[in-house]
Amino acid sequence: MKTLPLFTALALAGAAGSALAAPPIEFSGYFRAGVGINTRGGNQVCYGLSGADTKFRLGNECDYVVEPTFDAKLAEYEGSDWHVRVMPSVYKGWDSGNAANNGNGPDQLTTRFGQIYAYGQNISQLANGRVWAGRRFYNRLQTGINDQFLENNDGNGAGVEDMDLGIGKLSVAFMMDPNNDAYNNRFALPIRMTGIKDMPNGELSIYVTPSKQLKTANQEPTPPGPAVEPAAQANGLAVGIYQKLNGVILGGDTLFGVKADKQGELKNTRVVFQQGMSMGGTAIDFITEYRVRKNKDALTGADTGNKWFMIGARTDTHLSGPFRFLAEVGHDQVKPDGGGATQNLTKGTLAVAASAGKEAGSRPTVRLFVTHAIWNDAVRTAGGLSSTNTRQVFGDKKSGTSVGVQAESWW
Repeated sequence: MKTLPLFTALALAGAAGSALAAPPIEFSGYFRAGVGINTRGGNQVCYGLSGADTKFRLGNECDYVVEPTFDAKLAEYEGSDWHVRVMPSVYKGWDSGNAANNGNGPDQLTTRFGQIYAYGQNISQLANGRVWAGRRFYNRLQTGINDQFLENNDGNGAGVEDMDLGIGKLSVAFMMDPNNDAYNNRFALPIRMTGIKDMPNGELSIYVTPSKQLKTANQEPTPPGPAVEPAAQANGLAVGIYQKLNGVILGGDTLFGVKADKQGELKNTRVVFQQGMSMGGTAIDFITEYRVRKNKDALTGADTGNKWFMIGARTDTHLSGPFRFLAEVGHDQVKPDGGGATQNLTKGTLAVAASAGKEAGSRPTVRLFVTHAIWNDAVRTAGGLSSTNTRQVFGDKKSGTSVGVQAESWW
């Protein structure tokens, strides 16, 4: 009995020591989820054009996304900090279910580690930049109301990042697609220079991304026969130049960008303009983009490219207390090469939201929305709606409506 207080004291000391030794962990993340119906019955459906690179997102997201992120600082060395970042994620796209339910319902979820990598930052020998390796979201340059990634090199890789060279910050990485076969993969070598001060209140960013196929013959003994070499893929190159302005146009934030990318016969050239601003209690976002895609079918030589034009805007106004009113309208036009009819789709959404603050970006937020879209006869006859579920419900019509509630937050 005399030893019990000693054992208790030792256990408490060990627990306290473990608690003190635990690394500091930052918790952040993003999620969105909701429920909705369409006016003909059944689940909410979403509206977009095949051949368009994006769709306008307010009241037009039929998926679930959960991305919690944990970042642990494990060590310090000569002024640098060393971390591990982990982001398990769950995703459900309404058109990605199995054949038994035609993609409907929330039960077929995809879970994965969206990110898991180690990094060291503030390394003086790397011009106060960082070194990293693992799986991560990388090189993401995102627009707002249509959730487009103008630059995106997600995958497995390693690199050095944000090295301050005086004129800007340099980043170089080696990235591969983790989902490809071992004997047939592609690598990308994204290089970017950001934060180039080229004018008052303005910054220039340059992204250059060459890519190349890495392949060998498949040496599996089955099926019997000689090793099969995968079909050759052309080298790729993408170049994007983006100008950001702060407070120059109506006191808001401006993005103007041009990008060209090529892989074999596939060529894309685009120009994009995005403007955000605040006027009283109302936040306004505007975006427009024009993209030309050139491509030829490898077998027939037919021209399978198209031209895509997009324009849209959103307003987000504080009403009273936590309540806000949102309105968004967007128009997409796709003109197929080779003489096909031009396809048009216009989507509009009205929403009332309750948010944790007066600002447009206050989160969490819960939105009650109604979304209506109209499209022309060329879309209907060609089956040009991008969603299988939308075609199943409104494929014989030239308009559709969905009503729903969505929650969204980041932290």
